[in-house]
Amino acid sequence: MINYRSFRNSDPPAIAEIWRAQPPLRGLMQPMSTRILEQLVFSKPYFDRHGLIVATEDERPIGFAHAGFGPSTDGQSLDSKIGATCMLMVLPHALRDDVSKELLHHSEEYLRRHGAQVQYSISFSNVSPFYLGLYGGAQMSGVLQSDGHLQSVFHEAGYKELERRTILGRDLTGFHPKVDRQQILLRRSHVIEATLDPPVSNWWQACTIGQTERIRFHLYRREGGDAIGDATFWSIEPLASSWGIQAGGLMHVEILSKFQRQGLGTFLLSESLRRLYEQGSTLIEAHVSRDNAPAWELLQKLAFKEVEYGQVLVKHSNPSPPCGT
Repeated sequence: MINYRSFRNSDPPAIAEIWRAQPPLRGLMQPMSTRILEQLVFSKPYFDRHGLIVATEDERPIGFAHAGFGPSTDGQSLDSKIGATCMLMVLPHALRDDVSKELLHHSEEYLRRHGAQVQYSISFSNVSPFYLGLYGGAQMSGVLQSDGHLQSVFHEAGYKELERRTILGRDLTGFHPKVDRQQILLRRSHVIEATLDPPVSNWWQACTIGQTERIRFHLYRREGGDAIGDATFWSIEPLASSWGIQAGGLMHVEILSKFQRQGLGTFLLSESLRRLYEQGSTLIEAHVSRDNAPAWELLQKLAFKEVEYGQVLVKHSNPSPPCGT
């Protein structure tokens, strides 16, 4: 008989075993260990054992689902109106599909009991309380296209596609910045400075990305003044190590509005990629929505190639979901 219960302190070895038993996916970190789970999941200050539901058969854990919440508007606390089933896994089992559906049901019930009005599949963007660096890649972008089992589980439960995010990669082997008249002039008139482990902005960022290795490149005019743009990358660890390479993920890039359409985005990213390559990175990954035309144009100029995509799936618990979701 299969039962469902909350997480216990004795469960981490079994959860790591369930993780290691999953079919290989590019976007799934392997091999999992209890140390990694403790560091990146169980140690989060908002971890609630009741949000991690464990399926057992004869007392042996055979699957789990993990529910969590997104941040408040100011990033200083959780917002229980916005929830996600952050992860769902089941051992190879004759009843795998049934157990997966039941685990999802328990996860949804936990989120609803705590006031969730909108629920997402896995995590995405800013609604990613857990598993960054363990699933997805440079960002959490919902359910990966290659993760057919989870795709089926969420679609059958009534989740609908909210957004599709393409995962793009750029091999840095032999990378050289783009050279043309515009870029040469920009190189003469602008300078880039790097900041290692830039400070986080709020409590939420401290919890989710505070442990990551990050570098931020700031773009300045040579004559001085404030930064007119910046790009932030992180190390995609420990997932990149499971790929056997040193990889970086583009977290954010921005050029101030009055300086846009002048080639500065291309200049900033080109110089950033050059420096990352010199520091040993061999791959840079970025996730972008198809609706974000400027980002698509910029990344294509720099020869980023499509790898796969993630589906952000959503299900409303309330006919009037909160604004901004």
